[in-house]
Amino acid sequence: MVDIRAATLVELPIVQDLAHRIWHRHYPGIISVEQIGYMLERGYAMPVLGECLVAPGAGLALARDGERPVGFAAWSRSAEPATTRLDKLYVLQEDHRRGIGRRLIEHVETAARADGSTALILNVNKRNLSSVVAYEHCGFTTRESLVVEIGNGFVMDDYVMAKML
Repeated sequence: MVDIRAATLVELPIVQDLAHRIWHRHYPGIISVEQIGYMLERGYAMPVLGECLVAPGAGLALARDGERPVGFAAWSRSAEPATTRLDKLYVLQEDHRRGIGRRLIEHVETAARADGSTALILNVNKRNLSSVVAYEHCGFTTRESLVVEIGNGFVMDDYVMAKML
């Protein structure tokens, strides 16, 4: 039975470990190994993850199958009014197709509604086709395409997807 609950400060290293394992298995062929390292360093530093635990309208949820961590989601308020941004959603590959990602999204939707949001948005790499399809199955539609420079010569070539709550 998979349990989803708010992550705590002492569980942040578990989230970091999951992120490293998932990214290094999922993203080669989508982005370079160098960009994977750069993005993990920037997006999963302790202060960044810690902000998810304290910022208004933000959160970090950890999914466990028994005692085994299998995935996580992080979200925050968007600059857009009444909108929450799903910043991170990852499930171990061996646990895909079990509904864990959908349950994590539902968890975020509940938190977003409680915070007054009427929409949920996310960015997904255009070449990350399996994730694009999964988000579509959860009710997201592609709103726009964008390319953003993130430093060190790297770019994020993404779709912005949205779902009304």
